[in-house]
Amino acid sequence: MLHSLKSFLAVREDDSELNRARYRALNRQIPLMYGIILINMFMVAGTHLSTAPVVLTMVIPAIVLFFSIVRTSIHLRNRNKPLSDDYITHSLRKTVLQTPVLALVLSGWGLAFYQYGNAEQHAQVVFFIGVTTFVCAFCLMHLRQSAMMLLFVVAAVTCIFLVSSRQFVLMAIALNMAVITLVFATLILRSERDFAHMVVQEKRQKKQHIRLKSLNDENKRLANTDSLTGLANRRQFLAEIDRCVLQHERDSSEFVVALLDLDGFKPVNDVFGHPAGDQVLIQTADRLTGLFDAQQVTVARLGGDEFGLLIRTPGADEDVMAMANAACQKLRETYRFEEGSANLSATAGMARFPAAANTRSLLFDRADYALYFAKQNSKSEPVFFSHEHERLIFANSALEQALRHADLEKEMSVEFQPVLDLERGHTKGLEALARWYSPTLGRIRPDLFIKAAENIGMIGRLTEVLFRKAVAEARHWPGELTLSFNLSATSLTSTGPIMRLLSIADQAGLPMNRLIFEITESAVMNDFDSSMEVLNHIRSSGAHVAIDDFGTGFSSLAYVHRLPIDILKVDRSFIRDLTLNSRSANVLRSILSLCENLEIGCIVEGVETQEQFDLVCDLGGQLIQGYYYSKPLSAGDTHMVLQIEAETRLSPPGSQAAG
Repeated sequence: MLHSLKSFLAVREDDSELNRARYRALNRQIPLMYGIILINMFMVAGTHLSTAPVVLTMVIPAIVLFFSIVRTSIHLRNRNKPLSDDYITHSLRKTVLQTPVLALVLSGWGLAFYQYGNAEQHAQVVFFIGVTTFVCAFCLMHLRQSAMMLLFVVAAVTCIFLVSSRQFVLMAIALNMAVITLVFATLILRSERDFAHMVVQEKRQKKQHIRLKSLNDENKRLANTDSLTGLANRRQFLAEIDRCVLQHERDSSEFVVALLDLDGFKPVNDVFGHPAGDQVLIQTADRLTGLFDAQQVTVARLGGDEFGLLIRTPGADEDVMAMANAACQKLRETYRFEEGSANLSATAGMARFPAAANTRSLLFDRADYALYFAKQNSKSEPVFFSHEHERLIFANSALEQALRHADLEKEMSVEFQPVLDLERGHTKGLEALARWYSPTLGRIRPDLFIKAAENIGMIGRLTEVLFRKAVAEARHWPGELTLSFNLSATSLTSTGPIMRLLSIADQAGLPMNRLIFEITESAVMNDFDSSMEVLNHIRSSGAHVAIDDFGTGFSSLAYVHRLPIDILKVDRSFIRDLTLNSRSANVLRSILSLCENLEIGCIVEGVETQEQFDLVCDLGGQLIQGYYYSKPLSAGDTHMVLQIEAETRLSPPGSQAAG
């Protein structure tokens, strides 16, 4: 019994979070408690000035006043101060020890007046003791030890005093007070239990928030870091350029973007294998980071054997050229690895902001064009983007002119690349891929003519032509197969373009639930609010939304969970090194886990080898797309492949072998 009481009254040191919550609550309520005690004491003392001795009416209230001022000032002084767990535990224990003294003072002082005055004053004394006790217990309710001791000490002393009078009315008051004390004690214990539960829940939520933030930070770090070299990746590099553009708007500062490409890297992979190639890339990263101050130059691996330099304080063109020459010279040094050694060189293309371009995308394109020009004309040397290069770019307008005069219905076509459902072992759906064969220019790469169509404002018309052709084929597919179609950024600026596409599908008789519209992260972030409106319209129609090339854009949890999407398509850049680098596998594992937590689908793009396929399966991937399963197929080949697949699934086991 004594052990249980001691355990109940103890303030445990291991409940630091709960103790802090109790202390904060007491800091707010104890000053109020002392105020109520003083007001009630002065009321009782005031009505007994003419009948009770000075010790009761003046001296004791003055002592309590002094004590209350001291204790209140301590609590007010500590309200906003950082306090240690030891101090808080000591303060709570001190409050527990002081509570019985306070209880005895309240009950003893109040009952001492009972021998003075008339019946009305006796009633005031009982009222004072009861009200003051319950209010003080309420103020101390978050420290149950103090609240319980105050209630039961005062109640015990008062009830014994009243019962000892042997007056029926006073004995009834004592019984009433005992019952109310028990009820009030039960309410306080229940309230304190709920308070402790709430603190525990908040602690758990805080830990969960920290874990989620840690996971988010880790995903962000992985998404911003090249898994092989540890350098910033393309996403991070482009984000750094964006920050420099914003800085220029504030102080008109200039910066230079330089793109470097290793010459002779492919033979290293072909002759010595990918591990040797990885060693070359790692050594390249080490050489570049060792050559430049990280505060002045950001070094990034943009993909493959292409690296980027963001030079924040470039100086004159001659200074930048000297830096690029130093980088190229450093990369000419012999590379040594376990399988042998190799001598490589590097070519660099550079563009200055804002002289060469006043936007990030155009600046990057012009640095890339300078790199392309250098490779074609002055290999292994750095080249600055110049007005001559700009003139050459204008020559590419032939593509735009050909597109303007093209017979889109006749020249444009669509191929389809299947998506494999690993669980079911057959095609889940097909992605429509645009193709253009120009009578004057021949076959044109999709990225080139789509970009040209966007530049000249033809993308809407081109999209509708391609979508109509894709839908015309898809409506003949088996009912469960989906059609994926890529939307350009301009299609996300308003609901008009998507409404026309949905109308085309409806008129062709293709159910909306078989449509998947693919968008890129960067397209969404160009105009997030407009994109959200378009995506919500797509979802409300019954069609689905997929994020294409996930990992090359923003890849932030801060916005992914806000988008009305059904599928993430993991960019092929994460799959390229999947079998050679554990970090790539960790990134893919994180994305698959993200999709599972968000309850959305995940398609792994770029699966081209058996090893990649096996590893994606081991990591829990369910949907894959890539050359390992199928290259893009013409409409005719698609129909034939789907027919064969359907017949294979419908054939009874062993029928093929029997044939």
